[in-house]
Amino acid sequence: MEFMHILPLEVTTDGPGVDLSSLPDGVSIRMSDPVKDFKYARNAVTLVYDLSAHVNVWLKFAAMEYGDEPHEPPPSPFGDDANFDGIAVSGDGVAWYEVQDLRHLRSGRFTAYQIDLDAAIAALGLSFGSEFRIRFCQYDNNPAPMDGIFLHGIELTGDLRSPVFHLPMDNNADDPIVHDSTGQYDQTFLDPGGNPNTAAHSVPGPLGPSSNGSTALAFDGVDDRIDFGPTLLGDIVGEGRDFTLAFWYKSADPGAVTKFFFRRAGPGSEPYLRNYIRSGRFYWQVRWSDSGYATLYSAADMLNDQWRHVVCRRQGETLALCVDGTIHQTKTDPNYAMNLFPGSWSSKAIGQVYGTGQYDWPFAMADLRAYDRAITDVEITAMSE
Repeated sequence: MEFMHILPLEVTTDGPGVDLSSLPDGVSIRMSDPVKDFKYARNAVTLVYDLSAHVNVWLKFAAMEYGDEPHEPPPSPFGDDANFDGIAVSGDGVAWYEVQDLRHLRSGRFTAYQIDLDAAIAALGLSFGSEFRIRFCQYDNNPAPMDGIFLHGIELTGDLRSPVFHLPMDNNADDPIVHDSTGQYDQTFLDPGGNPNTAAHSVPGPLGPSSNGSTALAFDGVDDRIDFGPTLLGDIVGEGRDFTLAFWYKSADPGAVTKFFFRRAGPGSEPYLRNYIRSGRFYWQVRWSDSGYATLYSAADMLNDQWRHVVCRRQGETLALCVDGTIHQTKTDPNYAMNLFPGSWSSKAIGQVYGTGQYDWPFAMADLRAYDRAITDVEITAMSE
């Protein structure tokens, strides 16, 4: 997993006495009624985050008060206009739940807080989404130093969700899920015909911090393949589900036609994800029925017998094909959100599962990752470096 500081998509304030310092990149919030008229005022700051791809999320800050009297919120869930001293979260901006009270602070001295948001929202029956809200709220009737709350060093951290499966393709890992076409789970990837001269084998791979080393697997383009477990891909490419496939790829002959499948071995009319190279272009084809399919392709002359990083992403009804960190083509259509593996599927495969002749050309792959989410453009760029 990749640890990161998470920045808000949006920052909004409500009330007469909110002072932000350096937000949204985030240092402090001061909340205090600016007028000494003994009339109560509500001061709030709401931060909106996209946490749909994150786990292990922690909210960290230090807080102190200026003689602020405590005000409790209504019972959770409460409405958007609740008056209280504390921190609340919401998945929809309508129902709010307090995750930390700010009613027992020390006056003039900071107290450090670390809130495990994963645990907090799990206890509330919530989940992270693309517009997750965190609200800091203060309610009182005088300015500092009589009333008020000051928060300092606010930061949100978390990890990006790991791939559903990850194949380094280093030819030496013992993987309990992925096996070669002989049924072995040792990732030796033998040729089904038993010919050691044409079996998938290790070759020099791409270099760089994101490629997990410098080895890859070479496929003969005819019958070398890797079989997945029964539902490994089927679980992530169901109807309406976002997913991403990312891998390094090199064609041994940039002028040839090569192809490989993320699919089960079977008739070509069944749904599949197919990638192929023709005239130097990289193609990604998505088939959801006998006659329904979409094809995206890269710019010309993308291979040139060099390693390229390829990302195939579905986000809602939009497909995107990226090469070396750059989006080359996108297409949007309601059909693109269809279930790509309906029915009962016994195995999925990488490689030239069937067909010979014009497709009889070798290729090499490394660092294959499959995600049950649409990874971000920032992640795509980082992977290709």
